[in-house]
Amino acid sequence: MSGKVTEIRRTEGDPPRLTVFVDGAPAFTVSEEVARELDLAVGRELAEPEADRAAADDEREKAREAALRLLAVRARSEGELYDRLRRKGFTDELSAAVVASLVEVGLLDDEAFARAWADERVRLRPVGPRKLVQELLAKKVDRELAGRVVNETFREHSEFDLARRVLQRKTRVSGGAGDRKSRARLHSFLVRRGFSYEVVSVVLRELEGESDA
Repeated sequence: MSGKVTEIRRTEGDPPRLTVFVDGAPAFTVSEEVARELDLAVGRELAEPEADRAAADDEREKAREAALRLLAVRARSEGELYDRLRRKGFTDELSAAVVASLVEVGLLDDEAFARAWADERVRLRPVGPRKLVQELLAKKVDRELAGRVVNETFREHSEFDLARRVLQRKTRVSGGAGDRKSRARLHSFLVRRGFSYEVVSVVLRELEGESDA
């Protein structure tokens, strides 16, 4: 894009940006810093390289704003945010640059994200370690980090106790272990929730013991 700058308008925001009109039409927005570097002013003829740089600055800001909107909805991992930006049409390079800039200022932190996810799961809807690792991997958390966070989580919280909580909630709705068919359904349910076979067997035996008492 090249042509004559016919108007420059300041837009609201923090930091504010400038909307640049070229040949009477809005062409792009730029930061004040880029505007100074390009010496943008009404009446100035823009050459192709200058216009390309201004357009690149505009695209970076759009990507950053998109990223901040996504983070305002809920916390995300670096990989998850990167994928969402790419799906919105931003290039791989720009998506990676925006993610890196947000990591640098502390708005993205994969370890904090993983710990918060694990803590919420343990408190509100418990799952076993295997399922919790799968969930973190699905959120694009690094495998090594996911494994470490889950191991630390289950050093603080007993897998047996969490499985008991899940089983108690389930049986309040569906009834006790009852017959062999009911026990098999509960066994499959707990395994799908990520609890180990050993833990599932123990808590089901406990439930059967309570039922026989």
